[in-house]
Amino acid sequence: MRKLFTLSFVTLAIAACSDSGSVTEPTTSLVSATAADSRDHEWNDMGGDEDDDRDPRVKTYRVTITNLTTGQPMSPAVLVTHNRRASLFGAGERASAGIRAIAEDGDPSVAAAALNGARGVYSVVTTTAPVGIKGGTAFPNSLSVEITARGNAKLLSLSTMLICTNDGFGGLDAVRLPRGRRAQVYYAAGYDAGTEKNTEVASSIVPPCFGIGPVQGPMGGGDRTPEMGRIRHHRGIKGIADLTAAHDWKGPVAKVVVQRID
Repeated sequence: MRKLFTLSFVTLAIAACSDSGSVTEPTTSLVSATAADSRDHEWNDMGGDEDDDRDPRVKTYRVTITNLTTGQPMSPAVLVTHNRRASLFGAGERASAGIRAIAEDGDPSVAAAALNGARGVYSVVTTTAPVGIKGGTAFPNSLSVEITARGNAKLLSLSTMLICTNDGFGGLDAVRLPRGRRAQVYYAAGYDAGTEKNTEVASSIVPPCFGIGPVQGPMGGGDRTPEMGRIRHHRGIKGIADLTAAHDWKGPVAKVVVQRID
């Protein structure tokens, strides 16, 4: 799977690198989206306009993801609105096949396929473009997408690969969608999927890292050393091989602004 992903992603990265301009304003990406009705789960609502689980209105939200790092470009992402019966990931859990595909290959399609039609899921969206590093020029530093929800699907989760890692990803785990029109701001942490050892060797890092990341270098490759760990907060880049301090980060990896627009 890694080879198929990296070939298409490298092509995208090379094309983007031909643009010397730096774009830092939120940019709307093309998205693919599907929706499935969700059921069940009582929700303890806080503030906002009148609403309850029986509300038939479909609400639309704009989600803007801004990369806060200077060393970790982010892959296309998967976003999902859901209730408490559904989950994209959770710290301390084993990574699903979908999270592994994102964290190792930057491929959101596996997670999207598993979520579409799943119990408790309302809408699934995948983006088609990376989010560039802070101060970088290869890709915009932010992108905005729209996603819908209805009834008791009042949670939002998302995941995107931290490209210059073995199996790192940025994510939000079941945060509340805003009830009113006021924007809600969240900060996505960096996670380690626990599926691949953090060797930091170029041959085990997806090629786009060295094409669009902060440091130019070897093309990368499809080597990987599996491990059977659990999802945990990522400890950052150690600089033990081909990745360097330039790829490291401190604190949250992304700012996520969610606002109801309809």
